[in-house]
Amino acid sequence: MRLIPALLLAVVIAGCASADTSAVRTQPAPEPPAAAAALRQQWLEMFARGYFPGRSGQLFIVPREGDFITERDPLYVFMHGSPWDYDTRIPILFHGAPYVKAGQWPDAATQQDIAPTIGALIGAPAPATYTGRPLANAVTTGSGRPRVVSVIVLDAMRAEYFDRYSAEMPALSRMRREGAWFSEARATVLPTVTGVGHATIGTGSDPRFHGITVNNLFNRATGKAQPAYEGLDPQELMALTLGDSWNLATNGAAVIIGQGGAIRATAGLVGRGSCLVGAKKVIAASYGGADGGWETNPNCYTMPAALTPFVGRQVWEAAGGKWLGHDIASSSKFRASSLFQKFEAEAVMAVVAASNAGADDITDLVFVNMKGPDYVGHMHGPDSEEMRQTLAELDRQIAAYLALIDKKAGPGRSLTVITADHGTPGGPGPWRRHYTDQIIPLVNQRFDPEGKVIQYYGDAANNQLFIDTARLRSLGYTLKDVATMLEGIDYLAAAFTEDEVRAAQAVLRR
Repeated sequence: MRLIPALLLAVVIAGCASADTSAVRTQPAPEPPAAAAALRQQWLEMFARGYFPGRSGQLFIVPREGDFITERDPLYVFMHGSPWDYDTRIPILFHGAPYVKAGQWPDAATQQDIAPTIGALIGAPAPATYTGRPLANAVTTGSGRPRVVSVIVLDAMRAEYFDRYSAEMPALSRMRREGAWFSEARATVLPTVTGVGHATIGTGSDPRFHGITVNNLFNRATGKAQPAYEGLDPQELMALTLGDSWNLATNGAAVIIGQGGAIRATAGLVGRGSCLVGAKKVIAASYGGADGGWETNPNCYTMPAALTPFVGRQVWEAAGGKWLGHDIASSSKFRASSLFQKFEAEAVMAVVAASNAGADDITDLVFVNMKGPDYVGHMHGPDSEEMRQTLAELDRQIAAYLALIDKKAGPGRSLTVITADHGTPGGPGPWRRHYTDQIIPLVNQRFDPEGKVIQYYGDAANNQLFIDTARLRSLGYTLKDVATMLEGIDYLAAAFTEDEVRAAQAVLRR
């Protein structure tokens, strides 16, 4: 057993005593030393793929399996972000004869492989920043090019949902049987969050190249926290997306549509539109605003007129502000309902129906984020009746979308890719939740009683702390000292410093 100084041990125990113990969990037997070392190295490499100077934190933590760190907001009872299978095992499914080689493929597959696979099929130039590779088992290039390719990211859709909820998802289950399903697909970047996952899918690259490392970061220049794509500005993307590459290659002739439940999903998929030098505007919007409407950056994108009738407030007010007894009478609460899933899917279909997608032999691209499973998972968990109803609604909308694309492109002239940005914790077995506001006092008490050394730790899913390193040094401590202290907390499996992550990044293979 690791020896912990008495004062630190007391601090750790005090912090753990305030944890949510509604599900007390027995710690698993420790891994053999070699296996534990291999696991640490795997986590370190995942953080290294996700590291970008100035945007990542200075300390990187991994909660133990079955533990997760979240916030006290009731909309976020469950929180993803970890390297465990419930957060990293995702679906990757290619569907659409004659372009797909049907089968169940056990090959390793990643989010980074999706854009290169589609690009190889449609003849898009391959950006130098690709870190993925074409999945040769998924598609065949001998049948010409599809008129429409749709990439649908089911937010927080754990791969095992396809088994657990197969009865509720007949359309997706059929697609799985008919398509190319990669049973060992994983997210290989930390943290496993929306902004990171969507940009990784869209660019076919790692965050170390595309630059979207977290959902919310600390900007040292301004001294403030800010979200990814601050001010709806997609120029934070440092690598071309597939959409960008195709926009340039076709001189804007291809119809390119991006739509999702948040700008950090939409922009990462669709790219920079006309905010990329030499490119044309693309159609793109994301859910936002107090009334539950839609927003875009008009400098880069075209706001589709078809979205004008789609206002969330009208939906939740028509439902009396309730769904399954839950209050959904705000733009944020509305998202955690199957009503929102129907709303966002119907909005996407209205945009696609009004577009010229599928009208000619230049392949058109549709990038969609379906946010319903994420928000419902955050609030109600993966085993809930709320999740069951949301996935059933999602499946109905997927079936309707496929019918629409057949109508637009013609039967047998489209390819649809189903995947996810990350999974979510929760399910059978005991779980323990912990909070960022429990960890912050532990660090402050040990290293900085004035509480100034942590500049930002306001997004639990990031699994990163932004530290004032100059102040830490002035107090006589190093990041390694803080990492060692964090590893003494019983619900943390590992803590890495920025220097360790940088060193690991330097030896990563492309």
